[in-house]
Amino acid sequence: MATVKLKIAELRKAKGVGQHDLASTLGVSFQSVSKWETGVTMPDITLLPDIAEYFNVSVDQLIGLQPLENQVYIPRNTDNRSNCNAQTDKLYKNRRYFWNDDYLSFIVNNVWRIESPVDIIEFRCGDGYFGKQLLDFLPKGSSYTGVDNEHFIAKAEVYFSNTDFDVSFMVSDIYSLEIDKKYDMAICQAGLRHMNKPMEVLKKMVDSVKKNGIVACIDVNREFENDGLYLDDISYDYLCTAFDFHEIWKKELECEGRDYAIGMKLPFCMKQLGLRDIDVRINDKVVYVNTDIQDYEEKVQDFIEINGWNKDFDKFYEENVIELFMSRGIDRSEAEDYIKMQSKIARYFKDTKSKKSFLKVQGLLISYGRK
Repeated sequence: MATVKLKIAELRKAKGVGQHDLASTLGVSFQSVSKWETGVTMPDITLLPDIAEYFNVSVDQLIGLQPLENQVYIPRNTDNRSNCNAQTDKLYKNRRYFWNDDYLSFIVNNVWRIESPVDIIEFRCGDGYFGKQLLDFLPKGSSYTGVDNEHFIAKAEVYFSNTDFDVSFMVSDIYSLEIDKKYDMAICQAGLRHMNKPMEVLKKMVDSVKKNGIVACIDVNREFENDGLYLDDISYDYLCTAFDFHEIWKKELECEGRDYAIGMKLPFCMKQLGLRDIDVRINDKVVYVNTDIQDYEEKVQDFIEINGWNKDFDKFYEENVIELFMSRGIDRSEAEDYIKMQSKIARYFKDTKSKKSFLKVQGLLISYGRK
């Protein structure tokens, strides 16, 4: 059963009335209203229809089971790179599981056909992990420039400190980035999915390359990602259907511009910006973990941390998730279903009595074209 959380305080403030005004209308003391708002007591059930009518909402909206019509949208601000500073270790671990080396070599040599040294710029480079992977397969003499905020650039400089690669870094917000040279290739990995204006970022990437230069984006379609998880001992049907993200994705696209399907749309965006020879590949990386593989314990722990299943699912966390989801039009019961699913997966991994086997299809689409 969904938790009841009265919305009287929010509704009263939105209507511009005081506790005394509401109490007078309902024939109760203002102390009663105060106790309702602080959760000390609940109104008599017979009063709920009158309170709902007073605020012109349904009883379900009044008791917090459904979002209010004018519910304030809570932005995630994933555009603000500083919000990721505390997740550096998580991002690093996640990148380790993006590529099979043989396939990245195939893309560089057989798909992009890079045969002579190139100058590459990476947008939202993080700690430079992908840049170093690329340089291992690019022709000798290639150079790499990473762009990110001060926090991540400091990490990247340390990461490259013991290498002989020709690297440089630029501290800049992507939207305000100004580039005074042209590169042979601009690349962005798992970045546009977090941007509120992905088309604007893609245009900067196009502007940053020379004529005939390559623009490449590696990004995911969220539907692929969400259906790409299989856990031994948990029903795959349950994992795929326990929660429907579509309303959240649509609301975030409407209110912030972040596009859950950007991975699918990128070839069309590239065409719109005048790129040619556009094509798409799909990254062949699949994370499969079982008890027989090397570094089993490390891979399990990485997977838990990457997906946030090591956190405490306490009431504070749960209420924050519910408020975030309800601000996107999700009913409280549906938001609680999501928390139950996440808690179930977390308990699955915390149970040390049995070994875990699981599979994750990354589903990263590699879209590229020439200027």
